[in-house]
Amino acid sequence: MVIKKFNVSKPEQYQKGNETKTMWHNIGIITEFHKDDGSIGRIIEIPAIGLKANIFPQEKREQKEGYFGRKPSVEKIPEINVDENISAEDLPF
Repeated sequence: MVIKKFNVSKPEQYQKGNETKTMWHNIGIITEFHKDDGSIGRIIEIPAIGLKANIFPQEKREQKEGYFGRKPSVEKIPEINVDENISAEDLPF
């Protein structure tokens, strides 16, 4: 297994004389584990926010119905008689 490490850096622009420069702040580390079977595992560590998480490739999913792939639920809406007069005293709030 081969292990590679990468800095996670955040840029900050500043002026020096008439020139704009960039300072890079290291905020974390990504560690890659290159396994013998060709697969790669990744971990990101950002100590400032207490984050240590695995990284996975983004996979394109098939378009599914509804919100986040769930089929939309169909609820029966109660009928309301709009001809009925409603007074302020009848309201619960």
